Amino acid sequence: MIDFFSAAAAFLAGLIKTTFGVGAGVFLTPLLSINMDPKTAVALMAPMMLFSDLSTIGLHWKKWDASHVKVLIPGGVIGVLIGSYYLAWASPSITQVTIGIVAMAFSALQIVRQQKSEYFTNLNMKPVHGALISVFAGAFSAVAHSGGIVISIYLITLGMAKHAFVATLILFLFVGDILKMVLFTKFGVLNSEILIAGIILTPALFLGSWLGSKLINKLTDKQFILIVNVFIFLSGLFLIIKNYY
Repeated sequence: MIDFFSAAAAFLAGLIKTTFGVGAGVFLTPLLSINMDPKTAVALMAPMMLFSDLSTIGLHWKKWDASHVKVLIPGGVIGVLIGSYYLAWASPSITQVTIGIVAMAFSALQIVRQQKSEYFTNLNMKPVHGALISVFAGAFSAVAHSGGIVISIYLITLGMAKHAFVATLILFLFVGDILKMVLFTKFGVLNSEILIAGIILTPALFLGSWLGSKLINKLTDKQFILIVNVFIFLSGLFLIIKNYY
């Protein structure tokens, strides 16, 4: 379960999270699923994502927008419940295809968001939209650790201040990741062996984050984001093809 491939993937995920702010999950989940059982890949990432949240939430404590938190957290909890039940029910084959589809969809969405950013900032979102979107974000977070991308796109439309944006996003992910740990354990998706492996791989994630913080100002954002998302898209496509051949 722990090998060079897994450690390298965790390192790259940390690098991407520091550079993007989000995206580590949607990058790492399909990549690990190529090399191991997809359910194991999702479970392996759960403690890594939680430790990643813990490393940043203190810096943004109580800087979130309480009015938006009240809208997003309940929907996120419902979504994580739905996604966790789905993950526990689905066969490895179905899980693999689901992760592949999510990876392809979200990488394409990221590319569109980069190329057409003005479209997202001009959307008029209301609380009811946020509540609905948070359910989908929670579900996608449970299945493929990709809820942060959904919520970040919604928060962008609100024109929030930078600190409030980041703090609200991190709190949403933090609550969801705690719930995932509990539900994955309850449903037998996460066991002690996988938990220990995830904890052991976490330093590689943090090392990637550290390097990303050093390189972030030296990278061309558009080119880097495009390359990473194309890679995520191809990883998702490979997972789907691998399932049938």
